[in-house]
Amino acid sequence: MKFIKALIVSFLFISLIGCESTIVKVPASPYPISNDSFSVKTIAEGFVIPYGIAIVNDTEYFITDRIGKLFHFKEGHQIEIKGMPSVKTFGDKGIPAVMHGGLMDVSIHPKFNETPWLYISYLDIDGFAKVSRFKIENNNTTQFETIFKTRGQNYYGNGMRIVWEDDEHFFLNVGGSVFTTSKNPILTAQDLQDDSGKIHRLKESGAIPSDNPIFDGLTQPTTIWSYGHRDSQGLVYDKKSKTLFGVEHGPKGGDEFNIIKKGGNYGWPIFTYGIHYNGENISTLTEEEASKTTILPEHYWTVPTDDGGQAIAPSCLLRVEGSTIADWNSHFLMGSLAYRRLMKYNRDTDETVALAIDGRIRTLKQLPSGDIIALMERNDVSKSNGKIIRISN
Repeated sequence: MKFIKALIVSFLFISLIGCESTIVKVPASPYPISNDSFSVKTIAEGFVIPYGIAIVNDTEYFITDRIGKLFHFKEGHQIEIKGMPSVKTFGDKGIPAVMHGGLMDVSIHPKFNETPWLYISYLDIDGFAKVSRFKIENNNTTQFETIFKTRGQNYYGNGMRIVWEDDEHFFLNVGGSVFTTSKNPILTAQDLQDDSGKIHRLKESGAIPSDNPIFDGLTQPTTIWSYGHRDSQGLVYDKKSKTLFGVEHGPKGGDEFNIIKKGGNYGWPIFTYGIHYNGENISTLTEEEASKTTILPEHYWTVPTDDGGQAIAPSCLLRVEGSTIADWNSHFLMGSLAYRRLMKYNRDTDETVALAIDGRIRTLKQLPSGDIIALMERNDVSKSNGKIIRISN
């Protein structure tokens, strides 16, 4: 754990070098830029890393900022909600880099008008990843209760997406992006006694569903739905086909598009299409060997480079249907953190294209009207200039 902390601190230090020139440049897209027609409007500003958004209706949302704040946005006005838990972040509070940890997703109960619970996922100041729910009264939290807590302290998970399966169950990712190599494997994502590197399924109260998988060696279900994940920062549940889709961060290359199945092992770190950041191999299995024991990704991305490949770093996922932008319907949208732009993926043709929207997009959601909301983090590490944009035809 000390080794992991040291690597994180080093990475943060490097990311803040050269702060005199604080505007982060957008690298060239590794994919062709589509000429799709759309318009973009900024509807809210002043965030550091806006991370999660819960849509109440076309003009009302709840928005998290990773530094530990929750905002209520309604009809063009926003106010901070008091009573958020203290969160653990890796970075200076004055210029928070926040590479790991913090306040992450926010979601509302599917029957919010009848059951006005809000759910948040975060890395608590005590180092445990948690999900809590609460209600709001006079811009303050009430009835705050923690309904999920990892069994161990977690320093390497950025995902923690909350995605509802139905009115009573939700899925939750807890990342497991440890610094592992084939010579020094760290197998927490394969360890069913460790909650990181897993996708969990819980009831609305945080209880364990009786129809969750029972894994070999266990006598009863746990919260774990699938395992062997690195960091599935984008999750989408398609209720029509009852399919859970996920995009997952690889290390250096090897970002994945997965179909998440009950009880599935997705291979990290015993198999990956990526390599370690220093060029070492990570996989201990060949692709053929891995296909016999784990679920391989339906698609993966590695941008070719002279030093072994580059990840696109997918931060979120949205399956578009009924959009006002016809070119996006039946496609998946995702933010690329590494290339700082919006990407479009066609599952039918296996084609990825870039879109003419620059910035590190953390979350994408579709409004009832069909328009798309995107949460974009700051592009200047010395300022809180993150913003919320609305994308329409």
